[in-house]
Amino acid sequence: MQDGQTVGLAPWSIEPDDNAQALAVRNKLLRCIPETELAVLQSIGTEVEIKPRQVLHHWRLPMDYVYFLNDGLISVSAKVETSRFVEAWLVGSEGMIGAPCVLAPDDPMPPHRRVVQVGGTALQIPTRAFVAALDELPRLRGVVLRYINLVLFQTSQVGACNSLHSVKQRLGRWLLVAANAMDSSELPITHAVLAQLLGIRRASVSECLETFERTGIIRNTRAAITLDDRAQLEHLACSCSGLIQREYDRQIGRCF
Repeated sequence: MQDGQTVGLAPWSIEPDDNAQALAVRNKLLRCIPETELAVLQSIGTEVEIKPRQVLHHWRLPMDYVYFLNDGLISVSAKVETSRFVEAWLVGSEGMIGAPCVLAPDDPMPPHRRVVQVGGTALQIPTRAFVAALDELPRLRGVVLRYINLVLFQTSQVGACNSLHSVKQRLGRWLLVAANAMDSSELPITHAVLAQLLGIRRASVSECLETFERTGIIRNTRAAITLDDRAQLEHLACSCSGLIQREYDRQIGRCF
């Protein structure tokens, strides 16, 4: 099978809902559900500000809330040492925080830590209320399960990427996936944070970014990276970011 080809999965039946599209909803999962279901979520949730370095969920502690991001960027990280975490996947306005609550709502010790890397806003919903609502909101449940399927793909693809591809390719993949998740070419992220998330040396991150900047791919400041030439970055990076985006389009993208 060539990159981008899909087999064995019939097109999803969810189509854009005119009422949902008319609402001022920025989270792409919530844009897939009808106005009636969205109204239920808004009635049990609260729009909150999320700030950089805020920990939304601690490792092995109960998840009191789920979050649907309007904007911003969250890293979901796996624990690899006593006080060290490495990113497993990213979440922006294309997704949600709280997959373990859907798959195992009674688990008191869900894995992974979820930290805000880029601030924004989100719809915050108490976990118990959200899990109860899923039984009454079939469109939402279908969308969320599709998204969780995508997360499984993204984590496996990132694991393969980290095993086989160079630091430059992995960094390029991260920048492209993050830009897609944020719907923005400007990423307010530092070299130190990138090194921590990717589990590599800060000097290696800085060296790769300097190479990207010399060739006009990015503009790099102390606190932000701007992608100026995505096409060239896609050429230098591995194919993993494209595979992740195409899988998102296949699973979720057609519904909004």
